[in-house]
Amino acid sequence: MSSTPDAVTGLTAHPALASIELTWDPLGWDPLIDHFRIYAVAGEESPGEPDEADLLGKTVYPRFVQVDLDPAGETWTYRVLAVSDAGLRGEASDAMTGTSQPSVTATGREIARIGDFDGRTLELHLAPSSYEQIAVDYPDAVIEYEQGVDEPGTAWPYLLPGPGDAWAGSTAHRARWTITLDGEPSAPHDLAIWLVDTTRLAGILRVRVNEEAMADIELPTGSTRGSREGDATLPDSPLLRSFHELEMPEGLLQSGENVIEFELAEGGWVAWDAVGLFAREG
Repeated sequence: MSSTPDAVTGLTAHPALASIELTWDPLGWDPLIDHFRIYAVAGEESPGEPDEADLLGKTVYPRFVQVDLDPAGETWTYRVLAVSDAGLRGEASDAMTGTSQPSVTATGREIARIGDFDGRTLELHLAPSSYEQIAVDYPDAVIEYEQGVDEPGTAWPYLLPGPGDAWAGSTAHRARWTITLDGEPSAPHDLAIWLVDTTRLAGILRVRVNEEAMADIELPTGSTRGSREGDATLPDSPLLRSFHELEMPEGLLQSGENVIEFELAEGGWVAWDAVGLFAREG
């Protein structure tokens, strides 16, 4: 006779940018678990007993990520239950409330920006699929963009190639973004780097400010479709977005001209969504 799965315990919500990751304790082998069911309601309201109208998703692993949340931050309350291979449902977990991490694009004051933070490459140069032209337009593998002078549609290619891209000469490309500040920065600043997709090679995106090393961003494994498709917000889009927001170390920015450089030092191309510099408010 089949037994009912145990109740899910240890449910924890981990905030991230535009997403919330859920984890919980794994269950044993008796009975065999077919899948877990994740129920969610917006806000801090207790969902009570799971309602199929609130089913967020299913997974065979003790982990689930709710994605595409509002960059300003969203709060959700969750319960998770297990279903055995015989179709029997266990008791739902206790309710757990989580809030996604707010983006600096929502909380900060914009100083400079290239592109729109909208999950699309379409406003950028050569988007959505003319990637082979990048090697022709930038034979020295250096892209120069001056804020207030250049425009995204003509001067900022939607892809930044890397050593893994034979079509671009298997060369680490650099994109140099020049921003002129009227005075010495008086507040902490953050750099937002949103990507629409990356390749299966992943890689390292190196960031320098005024020739000083700032960060090496480890890129996630992407779908390698962003070179041909430019809208990650379409239903069932295969594109795998990623969000990277970094605090500027004190002293890197200065009054006058500043150059923020992005170098794809390892791996394959990145497909830009947008990059922006933001001052913290308050």
